[in-house]
Amino acid sequence: MDPRDKIVLAHRGCYNNECRTKYQENSREVCAVSTTKDYIKIIELDLRKSKEGILYCHHGPIIQYFTILKFPQKLSNLKEKYNVNSLEEILNVITEDKIIFLDIKDSSVTREDILAAFSGRNFKEVILGNKSVSYLKRFDNMPEKFVKKLSGNPFCNFYNIEKLKKNNFKYFEVVFPFQINQKIVNEVHANNMEFKLWGPLSSNKEGIWNKINKHNIRHISSRFI
Repeated sequence: MDPRDKIVLAHRGCYNNECRTKYQENSREVCAVSTTKDYIKIIELDLRKSKEGILYCHHGPIIQYFTILKFPQKLSNLKEKYNVNSLEEILNVITEDKIIFLDIKDSSVTREDILAAFSGRNFKEVILGNKSVSYLKRFDNMPEKFVKKLSGNPFCNFYNIEKLKKNNFKYFEVVFPFQINQKIVNEVHANNMEFKLWGPLSSNKEGIWNKINKHNIRHISSRFI
């Protein structure tokens, strides 16, 4: 389970599972530490938009995720209730040699919002992710450093990979290990895309790593470390 030869994504900004007990997910504090870890190449942020149009980062527990957070709220209230940070506050502590992955949770986030947030910043790459291909079309014709990722969903195995590549998708993600097969991995690589396993929290890390190594998957989540 050595991550040194992998491209590791800091899930919700956290560099491993243990750090979740010390830091709040998607916080400025955890991202400041994650950016110092050499093996962390990508920092993932769950992106939302406040009532007044400010981008902020927060995932939240499952109940919040599917209820309260579905409705826009003022950033001041969100800070008071959940101690969230704005995207700007977080980007200010991440070094620009890292790749930023924005897992966009709010469909009100626009192309203009993203371009404004990264104006004057020179991150190596910015990945824009969502489960909806149609939603991500709004980010067509972005500057070169912005690329797309199809976030894992139950229908992963039925997408046209070649068509995704033509629409500036660079990353293809599956949710569960059982969705991985050599055919889909080969198809993703044949289209010069990167294959990624999101993977649920599991006590069977050895089984997940066996899948990762068997199919030579380079991109992994810090959830597996």
